[in-house]
Amino acid sequence: MLFTFAGTSVLKGDVKVRFANSDARAKQLAKLGDTAINIVELPTAMDKAAAVAYLLTLPAFADVQDVLRAEVTPKARAKPAGTVKMRVPKVKSKFKAAKVKTAVKAPVVVTEAEVDQLMQAAYGTK
Repeated sequence: MLFTFAGTSVLKGDVKVRFANSDARAKQLAKLGDTAINIVELPTAMDKAAAVAYLLTLPAFADVQDVLRAEVTPKARAKPAGTVKMRVPKVKSKFKAAKVKTAVKAPVVVTEAEVDQLMQAAYGTK
């Protein structure tokens, strides 16, 4: 992305590098609480790296050169020690649960003696 304005401001004690395409950005930063706003118009539309390189040549930004250089330096993302992020894919099973019949039909084996006992108990006869 190309920008036509660049500069710095101070927000909560920290120097921030700012990029914009309109000088109205300075007013917006002031509304948001930024102080020491120093935004200049760039000679041509530039990307962030070229804009920072241009700002480094200006005497108005001599006191914040370390912040400007840090803006274009690649930032290493710190990971907390002992933390590992993993993605575990969802697994779909190929197997389906077997349908189990609850009523078991098995042949009932009763001896003649058992039948006689049941008849005697129920009817009083064999």
